[in-house]
Amino acid sequence: MNESFAESLHQLTEAFRSLDRHLNLVEERLARVGTASKMENGSSAVAELSRRYRDCLRTIPGAVTSNGADTEQEPTDHMILSARHTVLTGLCQIWLDQGSIPDLFDITWLDQLVGAIGDADRAIRPQWEAYAGWGRSALRGFVADQYDCLLDSVGGLTEEELNAPGVVGDWSARDILAHVLAWEEYGWAILSQWPEPKSGTLTRWEVGESEEEANALLLDRYAESDLIDVLGDLYTFRRRTLRFIDDCDDAQFDSVGSYGWDETGSLTLFLLSMACHCTEHALQILDARAPSRAKP
Repeated sequence: MNESFAESLHQLTEAFRSLDRHLNLVEERLARVGTASKMENGSSAVAELSRRYRDCLRTIPGAVTSNGADTEQEPTDHMILSARHTVLTGLCQIWLDQGSIPDLFDITWLDQLVGAIGDADRAIRPQWEAYAGWGRSALRGFVADQYDCLLDSVGGLTEEELNAPGVVGDWSARDILAHVLAWEEYGWAILSQWPEPKSGTLTRWEVGESEEEANALLLDRYAESDLIDVLGDLYTFRRRTLRFIDDCDDAQFDSVGSYGWDETGSLTLFLLSMACHCTEHALQILDARAPSRAKP
């Protein structure tokens, strides 16, 4: 990874800190809004939030805002910051254009929205800080380790233990592996067509009315799959992903593309998110195996 890319990541983590501070200020002001002047003060808070948000983005070269983009700079991972807040910026801009908050606007809802965005930023920042300055080799090693963590999490379990429900809700360890496999297949559909998947190639995953329903429907497709086949396929996608990292050139490695569902972002963040998905579910399995969870 070149130095300018690492510097962009450093700028992004600084912007996250700045955005958190701005959001916290707005939260504090919203908490002090009185009933009588709720609409007036709420409108002022929205205006301030939108202004501070855009000011924060302007500190990052190339970041897209509702006012356009700085086309002098090549887009890199800092585009993710803009993508994650497109909805918020759009809402704020609508309210500002109208000159008032709609009658149906609830100041409590804005308070919750600001809090949720702050929580999301705080949750993702450690990943950015851990990644800042990494090169291709370090990212490859991290991705490989997370795949291995998932596969190692089921090491030594019997078939009965692998199929026992209750690891996460009604899901067994086998269900979790099948769930990860479903999204590894999605990930490979994205990577193998990077930067833009062909029309119709992602319809298999466009199911259900919610994330929970989609995951349940995808899991059903593996109901008859042998556990050995599931593990074998996970190894296959581990190998493919690592080979992909090895084979892509520097321009592709630093590029931005489509994640599907009208989301765009950098290749490196997509690889990082895939790896962290493995880690998330590996920890669930390991937690279920911990002595404190053992049945008496």
